[in-house]
Amino acid sequence: MKNRFWIAANIIFDLKTGDKREILTLVNHEIDATFFKKDEAENYKKFVAQRADNIEWFVDETNLRGKGLYVIRGEQNA
Repeated sequence: MKNRFWIAANIIFDLKTGDKREILTLVNHEIDATFFKKDEAENYKKFVAQRADNIEWFVDETNLRGKGLYVIRGEQNA
């Protein structure tokens, strides 16, 4: 059995300072993932793969919101 999840990219603003932080989170459904252009998805995949070595990462083309968009999917043995 495998656990499957996708990457969602979010921006968080600190209300006191106004500082912006970019955050990557894991979501349970592809529709909740962030949709990227292929080169962006490959770059993010490389970034997370270096930090989560017990997860296998994939860049998948998705048709949920049109053509030419990609999501990052992770799989982990359960």
